[in-house]
Amino acid sequence: MNRPSVRSLLLLLPLLAACATSMKNKETLGALEPAVMQFYEQLRWFNGEVSKDYVPPAFRSAYLDSLDVAERKFSFNSISVVRITPDKTARKAVVRLRVNWTAKDDNILQDTLVETTWEYHGSAWYHTKGKVVDGPKIPVLFEK
Repeated sequence: MNRPSVRSLLLLLPLLAACATSMKNKETLGALEPAVMQFYEQLRWFNGEVSKDYVPPAFRSAYLDSLDVAERKFSFNSISVVRITPDKTARKAVVRLRVNWTAKDDNILQDTLVETTWEYHGSAWYHTKGKVVDGPKIPVLFEK
């Protein structure tokens, strides 16, 4: 009976570790798109009770305050995800959005391209920052 040598087992360890990491990355990335879509759908309707779950706990109260102010200043017409680009480690991703919105004081439809950063912590994806790439700044949200 042939028994595997210690050397052959040691050669297999990196391969097994790579497979485990790959499986973990797939699980992590599998949760990214639903989190992104849920967050922006709830944000569109200024539903802070659900969307706050996608903001790191330390920033939730500030996020809810900003959302309250934003709701009084403008309304979203649509939020479309253009692309989701995860990094190689599957711990961070850049999400590009096209946001159509109207300020409540002028009723002119605005079109803004926004890039947001998402990070995976523990077992969840969190929206950590955003910036305007092109178009007018959206009041209160997605600082330029």
